[in-house]
Amino acid sequence: MSIAHIVLSDLHLGARDSLLTHVNGADEIADGPSEVLASFANALRETLKEGEKPQLVLLGDALDLGLSPFGDVSKSFLQLIDAFFPADGGEIFSREIIYVAGNHDHHLWRMAQDHRFVRSVMKGEIPGDLEHVTTITGTPTHRCRMMESLIAHRPHMAGAHVHIAYPNWGVADRSRNRAVVMHHGHYIDSMYRALSNFRSFLEGGEARPATMHELEEQNGPWIDFLWSDLGSAGKIGGEAGTLYETMLSAGASHDMAESIARRVTGGLHAKLGINPKMELKYGITLDNLIRAGVDLTAGRGAEKQREGYRHVLGEDEVDDIGWYLGTPMAAQLREELGELPQELHFVFGHTHKPFQDELMVEGYDLPVGVFNTGGWVLDEPGLMPVQGCAAMLVSDELEVASLRLFNDPVDGVMLPVRVEGSGRETKLVGEAAVAVEAAASHWADFSRAVHTRIDEEGAKRVRRFLDKTEHMREAAE
Repeated sequence: MSIAHIVLSDLHLGARDSLLTHVNGADEIADGPSEVLASFANALRETLKEGEKPQLVLLGDALDLGLSPFGDVSKSFLQLIDAFFPADGGEIFSREIIYVAGNHDHHLWRMAQDHRFVRSVMKGEIPGDLEHVTTITGTPTHRCRMMESLIAHRPHMAGAHVHIAYPNWGVADRSRNRAVVMHHGHYIDSMYRALSNFRSFLEGGEARPATMHELEEQNGPWIDFLWSDLGSAGKIGGEAGTLYETMLSAGASHDMAESIARRVTGGLHAKLGINPKMELKYGITLDNLIRAGVDLTAGRGAEKQREGYRHVLGEDEVDDIGWYLGTPMAAQLREELGELPQELHFVFGHTHKPFQDELMVEGYDLPVGVFNTGGWVLDEPGLMPVQGCAAMLVSDELEVASLRLFNDPVDGVMLPVRVEGSGRETKLVGEAAVAVEAAASHWADFSRAVHTRIDEEGAKRVRRFLDKTEHMREAAE
């Protein structure tokens, strides 16, 4: 058995609070990998078998386009390339990279959509619309031109490709009746289905779409509008970062939601002469509609995040995973494979809280192995033990194991790097655990580097968060 794929998510390269982004004393993007990234690459290299070069799968939010400028993101991505594909040899991965876009880098998928549409027009064809989703299985036919252009800055990487899929990518083994499917995880979060929720609010009916096409068609523009590339919006992009951090705060989110609704309704009346108390339909006023929209997006998102820091998943989130796997994903798998695989493993990120478990989902014969990658950034000003990061290992037999890299330290202590499964015994978990133990000294170096960076970033974030929260409260008053 060998490792065929290694899945990494939520790297947020370019973001200053990503543990992987290397910045200098002037808070500028530096040359070369950070200590955390370099030690991670070294430990991976020592863990893999000689000659084993798995495929790298970047499962969304690898580039922090949502809140960081393109230039910073691009330089930080080259830090990753230098760590994983050094010019002096010792490349860890194959040169065929898979990229599955998330919410912070949805713009990359839109770029791929636009490129495919323009190519069709140049050939004399005019498609009816953009291609909303790709197939789950097979090598994606779209390419990430931005990443490939950056990789071209490293001449020794000639011939490398980055294939982009959206919103899912996976591999299936018909002989074993087994499949592994990967999705960044934003569509499991109702905040990123806001337009579907809004449509349901206005029209009634089921808020959660039945197919992947409907899901992206309805909500892709919303993600592009607010979440995907505000990092290039100058000062307003920085304010969006403040908003994003505030939504993760129990103390500031209520004031923020009320302030947004109050300013919108007041602005409509003062500047456009529109009465926010005007009735629209069924007794619903414009003010009601605006406040509902804020609640469905910013307010509900803040509430979900506050609850989520006490545990890895809440009841609503478990229900949403069941819907995603059992409805739109099941429909796409049946279309591509003819039937649902008997054994399914599902890998996602987005929450920044790693875990692995099994979940009974209607339509599947066996419990679905569910794995979350966590993330490489700090979301709260204080440390949270459920917050952390993992890398997913996928074998050539499509078994999955979680390489648990770190959780925020508790009482100054971090757990060592270890391998865990979803509950059932597999060959991969046992073999990977032995390999990690053999490279224990390298993983210990990685853990020390992570611990140091978390302490440094945590202290900075507390200071920055308190300053911004006080500023927003004063503005609201």
